[in-house]
Amino acid sequence: MTETPHMLTPRDVAGILGVHQKTVHLWLRNGKLKGVKISYRAWRIPQSALDQFIEQNSNAKSQRGTEEQQEAGITSSLPDGATPEPFADNHDSPQTKMKHYLRDIMGEQSPEKNRSK
Repeated sequence: MTETPHMLTPRDVAGILGVHQKTVHLWLRNGKLKGVKISYRAWRIPQSALDQFIEQNSNAKSQRGTEEQQEAGITSSLPDGATPEPFADNHDSPQTKMKHYLRDIMGEQSPEKNRSK
């Protein structure tokens, strides 16, 4: 006799993943999360589909790969003796770009422009 899969409601899945129930419905409609539509509004999600969804959307694999590369002694593409520059020193960092964008929206001048006056 075959065992029936454990089925979850969108509310159950939302509680497990810590997201809103509407997000689960969106994933079901888009096909990102596999489920069975049992009526006009009602969905059921097999436990195996939820496990597969979590595995596919987990970043644990990429972190594990990075750790394995470090353990294996694989280094980056930097030349010998070179160290990566800190992100904060980069003048084109996302934070710097956002500051300039917000100043433009607010009509403010950057401190560099104020010093030149």
